[in-house]
Amino acid sequence: MSVKLKSFVKTSQFALLVLFAGTWIVFGLINPSIFSVASFFSLTRACIVPALFSLALMLIMVLGSFDFSFTMVGAFASYCSIFIITELGLPQTPLIVLLLISIAIAVLLEIVNWFLIDKFKLQPFITTLGTHSMLKGMILAFVSTSFIYTLPDSLRKLSTNYLTTAKFADGTEAVLHIGILAVAIMYALVHVLLQHTSFGRKVYAIGANEEAARRVGINVSKVRFFTFCLAGVIVGIGGIIHDSLARCTVPLPPDLIGQELTFVAAVILGCGANLQARGSVVGTFIAVFFLRFVSTNLIMLGIPSYWQRMVTGCILLVSLLAQVRGKRAPQAGKE
Repeated sequence: MSVKLKSFVKTSQFALLVLFAGTWIVFGLINPSIFSVASFFSLTRACIVPALFSLALMLIMVLGSFDFSFTMVGAFASYCSIFIITELGLPQTPLIVLLLISIAIAVLLEIVNWFLIDKFKLQPFITTLGTHSMLKGMILAFVSTSFIYTLPDSLRKLSTNYLTTAKFADGTEAVLHIGILAVAIMYALVHVLLQHTSFGRKVYAIGANEEAARRVGINVSKVRFFTFCLAGVIVGIGGIIHDSLARCTVPLPPDLIGQELTFVAAVILGCGANLQARGSVVGTFIAVFFLRFVSTNLIMLGIPSYWQRMVTGCILLVSLLAQVRGKRAPQAGKE
């Protein structure tokens, strides 16, 4: 076993992965179709958007800050982009243009968050809660309240662009959507950025102790600026992919707006349960799939919504406790 693999086995992310595998087996015994390739394809499609938005939030939280407005920023940027193109009557607009417009709007909105937090020293949670509410009102008051079902051609093509397909036992087809490549690329890039660059080390340093980071010469304001901009890029892309998968765009998508705490749970679960835990790209990825797997399969089993919330909450607590136990065990052996 390599040194890197041995070190990973000792992490809270490995404990989460083991728990995920155990939960998969338990659900599979209840519903054997869960073990099928088609079921896996269906799960990956459901995880594309949550994975991107959770990654953006993780970046902000690694910095030691918080952003409650990230889902609204992504929804606002995507809706405005498609609304503008629709109003201009340009259905042939290339996908890259839509992405660039959405990214530009999202980055601009995240810069507003950065400016309020960094320059005015406002509390991040309260500040971004305010921008969340402000954007919610702005999109309805100044943009539109209409659902847009006629998407640009490039988005409609993206919604049906699959890597491969598989079938359930009953003949129902599931697809491995090409959007999963965007998730893989973004996670790989952010992982490299955080783990193998000086910028990533500065982000972690600021998150651990902002004042100490200032004393060693780190430009906290500059690092924070670029981190918020990167989060804007991710949610800008995430918003466009969300609308493509939904095959329509709405001002306040219910599967994004109001689901912020679910994404927060994924980031915290992926980081680990101890107070010294640092943000983890790998952990966030596993946690997103884990939580989506549980919620999706509870629905498939016909479990009422209130039971779903209770079971999901219990699994979340058990996961955190398992990670704490895994962290304390080595320490107990040293005493």
